[in-house]
Amino acid sequence: MRNLTLALTLLGALLFACAVAAAAGPAEKSEGFSGRISAGAGYMTSTDQLKTTDENKRIDALSGDADRYDTFLPLALFNLRYTFAESGRQVYFGTPPELSGPPGLSLGFVQPFSDGSRLDLSVFTRLFSEVWRDPYLTNASRKETREYNYGTRLAYEAILGTGLKLSYAFSRVDVNVDDIGERFNDLERDGYLHKAELEYDFRLGQTLTLTPGFELSIGDIDGDANAYTGYQFGLGLRRFSKSYQLMLKAAVGWDDYDDKHPIFSKTRNDTNCSVFGMLTRSDLFGIDYLFATLMAGYRYRDSNIGFLNAQTFLSGAMIGIEF
Repeated sequence: MRNLTLALTLLGALLFACAVAAAAGPAEKSEGFSGRISAGAGYMTSTDQLKTTDENKRIDALSGDADRYDTFLPLALFNLRYTFAESGRQVYFGTPPELSGPPGLSLGFVQPFSDGSRLDLSVFTRLFSEVWRDPYLTNASRKETREYNYGTRLAYEAILGTGLKLSYAFSRVDVNVDDIGERFNDLERDGYLHKAELEYDFRLGQTLTLTPGFELSIGDIDGDANAYTGYQFGLGLRRFSKSYQLMLKAAVGWDDYDDKHPIFSKTRNDTNCSVFGMLTRSDLFGIDYLFATLMAGYRYRDSNIGFLNAQTFLSGAMIGIEF
């Protein structure tokens, strides 16, 4: 289960790139079923002590540099759609575009309008996410527990026929066995998450798009030391042609927590930086329904609590079909 969780975490970090670049790919069918299914392998190396792996199951202290661990993992993703011919409405089922944590599953509905805009409503859940029961336990083997995350998302895209996009997601988080929350009430991890995002696509030509964006996230968590407000600025670049799609995205953000951490006696503040890239080659080997994807990314978390500093490098390669 830990390897599956890591695989989905890696996939979740790279999936946003896939979702954005897929929009620049071949046009969807005007009616009936369509979809993309792909599989491959990924590699991750990290110093994040909050991730659940066998390599960092035991820690001896909450200070000092964290050990680096790495792993190779299988990957798979899919996106299935049905388009109604007369109205252009769509129903879809697949892996939602998320950068934070395992992607899970999403079921949604898209309503197009005459001005070119689209309303996208979906429900989602993450089925395989795990966390440590007590991430700060030292000199003993830390144990995993399931983290449940489920919610709904609403997005309004291409507003008034422009490149403007607004979205809002609301979800519930439940940690099955929260030992650290029982030790310290301020470190309870159950609660609600809010995420609002604003983006605008600037077309710089027939094949080039620049997309700046801003994201506001609020963690209304029961433990005040884990409750936070986050801000993130991002910049994406897409270049595409009939045979390939290139996507690059960089982001920088800050998470400000509400109260003092009872173990480290200071209020946590994080700075997060990330860079992701993806290249997709269509018509692979001259076969029009076959494509291949190469992906890579880097994420850095700089916290005023040294134990929470982390660097993660991700890469992957996949091959798939579209229909």
